[in-house]
Amino acid sequence: MQAYYLKKIIFFFCFSLTLLQLAYSQSNVATLKKADSLYKSDNFIQAELIYEQLLPNIEKPSTALFLKLAFLKEKKGDFLKTLYYLNKAYQQDPNEKILSKLNEIAQLHELKGYELNDFNFLILFYKQYSGFLIGIMLLLSIYIFFVLFTKRYKNSFIPIGQKIFLLIYIIGIGILLNLPDKYHQGIINRDGVLLRAEPSAVAPVVLMIDRGHRLNLIGGNDIWKRVYWDDKFLYLKESDIWIVE
Repeated sequence: MQAYYLKKIIFFFCFSLTLLQLAYSQSNVATLKKADSLYKSDNFIQAELIYEQLLPNIEKPSTALFLKLAFLKEKKGDFLKTLYYLNKAYQQDPNEKILSKLNEIAQLHELKGYELNDFNFLILFYKQYSGFLIGIMLLLSIYIFFVLFTKRYKNSFIPIGQKIFLLIYIIGIGILLNLPDKYHQGIINRDGVLLRAEPSAVAPVVLMIDRGHRLNLIGGNDIWKRVYWDDKFLYLKESDIWIVE
């Protein structure tokens, strides 16, 4: 009998939680529609306020929302937040129009890090097609493993080179799977940020940069982030940079 009532309580709790989530989601949708209406009627101050209040509560903000926020920040003359929201939009929908706008603002303020070099292009390409690429590589690894297993079952000779190739191939897939968690881009959020040789407040300062520059982040911890800048791996405090993704 106790187990019966316990199941009833659990069911009621889960059902109530689902209803609360649905109500909260519907509330966000209604608020977003209100902000869109204000935006369309050129009531930009109120629209911006609602958008920014709502943004942390949206699980997957749309590219359109980021573009609207970028437009609103540009109207206010806040080039730093304009770049931030444009970068967020570009990560979701990498297209020529957004890239052109990023480069335009970067050139106007003499900022570095917005060039589409070979490294950034490869990372961007991977993020766009990572699921497809990893799927193909996994299927190929399964096929190779099956061939080697068949040879082993038939007591056929398996060259050591094939075994090493399969091992390296699997390690490569593991690296690709972890790449998005290790690599990010970020925008310096204030002037006079110190880039140090090591992740420590007493480490030598290599150089100082100002707000707006975009850097590649590769690893780090909760306090210090490792960045690649001017062909060097350097460190800065996490609070000094806005991580784009």
